[in-house]
Amino acid sequence: MYRIMNTIHAEIRIGITELRESPARILKRAEEEDQAIAILSHNKPAGYIVSPKMMEAMLDSIADRIAENKANSMTSSINTARKITLDAL
Repeated sequence: MYRIMNTIHAEIRIGITELRESPARILKRAEEEDQAIAILSHNKPAGYIVSPKMMEAMLDSIADRIAENKANSMTSSINTARKITLDAL
């Protein structure tokens, strides 16, 4: 079941009609101001536009979190590891 999200995660907010009227201007604004732009439909978030720089930063952050989670899961099993000698290999 999906939860309806009404929280708007951007300071810049525009209506979907404004996006339809001038998409190039909205894209340019997102890039120039390097901020997310919330696209609203009936005063609820319908989507977001982010600059390429912001998108890259978000993807880097996600990749870092995934790597950190993997490292944490691997280090948690270190205490249960068995010690073996090279000769045993």
